[in-house]
Amino acid sequence: MFKDVLNDLESALKELSDINRALDEALVVAVTDHRGNITFANEKFCEISKYSHEELLGQNHRIVNSGYHSKEFFRQMWRTIARGQVWRGEIRNRAKDGTYYWMDTTIVPLLNERGKPYKYVSFRIDITERKRAEELLRRSDKIEAAAQLASSIAHEIRNPLAAIKWSLQTLQLEGDENRKQVDLILSEIDRIDGIVGDFLMLAKPGDSAVQMGDIRTLLASTVQLMQIHARKQGVRIVMDFADPLPSVRMAESQMKQVFINLIKNAIEAMPGGGQITVHAEPLEPGRVRVRVVDQGPGIPEDQLARLGEPFFTTKEKGTGLGLMISDKIVKQHGGTLSIQSQVGKGTTVEVVLPAAGGSTSSAS
Repeated sequence: MFKDVLNDLESALKELSDINRALDEALVVAVTDHRGNITFANEKFCEISKYSHEELLGQNHRIVNSGYHSKEFFRQMWRTIARGQVWRGEIRNRAKDGTYYWMDTTIVPLLNERGKPYKYVSFRIDITERKRAEELLRRSDKIEAAAQLASSIAHEIRNPLAAIKWSLQTLQLEGDENRKQVDLILSEIDRIDGIVGDFLMLAKPGDSAVQMGDIRTLLASTVQLMQIHARKQGVRIVMDFADPLPSVRMAESQMKQVFINLIKNAIEAMPGGGQITVHAEPLEPGRVRVRVVDQGPGIPEDQLARLGEPFFTTKEKGTGLGLMISDKIVKQHGGTLSIQSQVGKGTTVEVVLPAAGGSTSSAS
C-alpha cells in the first residue's frame, strides 16, 4: 500500500516536472512578490529581455518598461490583480539593448488564506512578429489610400502649374522689375512640382529594370553623392561594409533613391553637425542588412509610431512622402524597412533585402 502511494507520488511529481518544463520552454514566466518585485524569471524571460537573472531578480517590471503605455494603463492592471482577479493584455516592453518587443500577457494572483494576493505569476507569449505584421498591414492600407489619392490629383495639379510657370518665365524675360518676386514664385512652383512628383512616385514607383546588382557599389556612390550636402551641414558620413557582400536583385535607380532619402533625412536630423554611419552586412539566410545610423536628437515614441504615415513628418518642411516611397520600394523588392530611435541617442533606419544565393560582391 505504502509502495503504491509512493509510486503515485513519484508519477505525479514527474508529471508536474514535465508540465513545468513544457511551460518553461513555451512561455516567458516571472513571479513577483505582492509589491511587484521579481523573485523568479525563467530563461526565456532573460533571453527576450537580454537581462541576466541577477539583473532581473529584486527589480520590478519597470526595468523593461518601454514608455509606450500610459500610467492609467498600469493603474488599471494593478487594480485588477490587487482584487485577486486575473489580468490579460498586450504589453510593449523594451529590452536591455533598447529594442522593443510585444508580449501577450496573463497575470495570475496567488491568494493567501484571507483571499489577498501574496504573489503574482505572469505568463507571456512573444507576439512581436504578429504586431509587426499588423502594423505593416495598417500602413499598407494607408499607403494604398494615399497612392489612389495621388494618382487621381497629381496630373490635375501639374498641368496648371506648368501653365503658370511658363507665364512667369515669359514675364521674367521682359525686365528686371519684380524679378525677385518672380524668382521666389518660380522657386515655390518647383517645390510644389517636386511634391507632385513624390505623389506620382508613390502611386507608381518607376519601372526601372530589375537585375543583379552590387549593393556595395550602389551604397558607396550614394554616399559620395550626398557628401557635399553633408559637409554643408557639418556632417561626416562613414561607411562600414562587410566584405564580401551578397549581390542583390534590384532596380538600382529605385534603390538608390531609397538610400538618398534615408541619408538626406539623417543629415537634416543633425543641423549642428555630427556623424552618420552606413553599415552593410550579410544576414543568414540569404539577406543583406543596411543600417543608416545618425547622432541626431532621436524621435519621441509617439512620433516614431507614426513615421511612414501619409503627410506625417518630423521636419519643419516636408510631406512625409519620401519615407513612404522608400518603404514601398523596399517592400516591392521583398524587403523590410524599420526604424528604431531613442531621444538623445539618435536614430537607426534598417533596410533588409533578399540577397542572391551564393553570389557575392567584394571590395577587390
